[in-house]
Amino acid sequence: MEKNSSGFGLFLAELKRRHVWRAAIAYAAGSFVLLQLAEIVLPAFEAPDWALRLLVVVTLLGFPVALVLAWVYEITPQGIRRTQDAEGGGPQTLQSGGLLPRIALLAVTLVTVGALGWWVVSYSIDTRSTPERRSELSSTASGASGAPGSPVAYDAETPIRSLAVLPFENFSDDPEQNYFVAGMHEAVVSQLSQLGSVRVISRTSVAQYAGTTKTAPQIARELGVEGIVEGSVFRAGDRVRITIQLIHGPSDTHILTREYDRDLTDILALQREVAIEIAREIQAEITPEMETSLASGESVEPEAAEAYMRGRYQASKGTPEGYQQAIQHFEEAVTRDSNFVAAYTGLAGAQLLLELSAPDSTLDLEPAIEAATRAVKLDSSSPEARAILSEITRYNVRLADSLRGLVQIVGVGVDSAVMPGEEWAMAYSEFSREAERVALSREMAARRSLAPDRRVRAARYLAIYGQDEEAETFLRQALEADPTLSEAWDLLQRLYVMRGDLEGAVEVYAQRVREGDRVADAAGLANLRRAVAENGASGYWEWRLHRLDEREAAGVSISHVDYAAALIALGRHEAALTRLERAYDERDRRLYSLVNDPLWDSIRGDPRFLTILERMRRPPPPAPVPEPGR
Repeated sequence: MEKNSSGFGLFLAELKRRHVWRAAIAYAAGSFVLLQLAEIVLPAFEAPDWALRLLVVVTLLGFPVALVLAWVYEITPQGIRRTQDAEGGGPQTLQSGGLLPRIALLAVTLVTVGALGWWVVSYSIDTRSTPERRSELSSTASGASGAPGSPVAYDAETPIRSLAVLPFENFSDDPEQNYFVAGMHEAVVSQLSQLGSVRVISRTSVAQYAGTTKTAPQIARELGVEGIVEGSVFRAGDRVRITIQLIHGPSDTHILTREYDRDLTDILALQREVAIEIAREIQAEITPEMETSLASGESVEPEAAEAYMRGRYQASKGTPEGYQQAIQHFEEAVTRDSNFVAAYTGLAGAQLLLELSAPDSTLDLEPAIEAATRAVKLDSSSPEARAILSEITRYNVRLADSLRGLVQIVGVGVDSAVMPGEEWAMAYSEFSREAERVALSREMAARRSLAPDRRVRAARYLAIYGQDEEAETFLRQALEADPTLSEAWDLLQRLYVMRGDLEGAVEVYAQRVREGDRVADAAGLANLRRAVAENGASGYWEWRLHRLDEREAAGVSISHVDYAAALIALGRHEAALTRLERAYDERDRRLYSLVNDPLWDSIRGDPRFLTILERMRRPPPPAPVPEPGR
């Protein structure tokens, strides 16, 4: 023991004599400065994200090399010499223990490499589990460039296909103006959501980023988007100033900065102007119908606009008390301006949500119908008014027939033969998604359990918001009650695939086989496992396509939207668009996914895709209504 202790002491003394400690400290300090500079300089030159990680790896691997060189060599006035020569002869230490320095240096190297390997594995796992994998998987499989989360620099010639509008900041130094700022943000999100060529993240999904300190690349990765809009609002009396910044999220490149100064009377036109400028800057395709919808604005009285913004703010709280206060503000707005379409729409929505939020409510929807009818008559193209009418017919069958007459007269109702009311509303309207949330809470409060098919519908709603874990919980509860729900199995399997967890998707299919699902079999499971093992994501989608082909050849009805999804993931865009056109012609209920599913981002700018969306948004005029008595 004494010999070993003496040997270790000699080793430490030798480290000091050879200035290894000094070299280690100098290397660590130099590496720290280098990495700090790289963190500042690399983004300025639009270097990819992996450049900094590569520099970290090289720096860590160089550490044991630096220690070895410090042991062997020393800088002297005569130049770099071997340490033994510089001392005028061999070292007087460690003569019988020459193995100890080698073991020590080997240990340092192993520790460094081990730490590096642990960091790489941890980073890979974290990256794989982040939300952007939902869109990254499909983009990688299809070969699309510029996928959210991919290490690419901003290309001004490449359109942005996905966008998140972060909550606006209140620069008025008056907390009382928070309602106005929130209302402006909600309105801009709503306007941009009308663009079929861009997938816009919902207002509720971006609410978590209010006052965030996260960087644009972080937010872009978490939401799976390319474009990020930041904004601030300053209000002084009846004057409003909005500042907007458009950022390419993955590269943190600022694309656009604009300021808008307007009177409060022009607030609705200002909201549309902001949306149009953002749309043009990201090169979003705007059809003539969308251009007309975005450009058509109305001037309102300042007091009416004030009451309207307060109403939207209270309604956004999502509480019965908030809905009651919102109704009061909206009623004030329509009293001051009887032609204020948005206020009538807000009033109808708040009245409907208030009824849905009360567990013991008898669903008295006449007030909501009256307000929605007024909105539709003033503006037959109002998507929110149409969504509210769709929700009303969903919750009150007795009133559906009377509303159907109004729908035919104004020609704006949801064509159930083309796009079923529920799916259309959920896809196009933030209000309808809020109504679904409120209705779901009401049903769960009224009874302990929900029917299996109702849980599947709730899972679809949660998936729209990107709440995959909650959606999976509802799906597994539905399948526990009824293992024969093929739609639930399909959605659960899809959640795992879009999450990037192919092994999990295979296990879901294996569960389908064990539970005796009619569309799953052991041969299909074996083929799926082989396809994923050999070709990963592309193997999965090839297998999926083959299974759909088999079912179609056997005369079994399939979803053309599901078929098109597999084609998109494999990069076969033209064939996918043909299938989507067939889906529209054959009234496929899953068309609603085209609006907000990241899988379709790679074709959002295609004219054929936009035509399909436009046909879904504005169904063909219904047949004339026969006059009474004929």
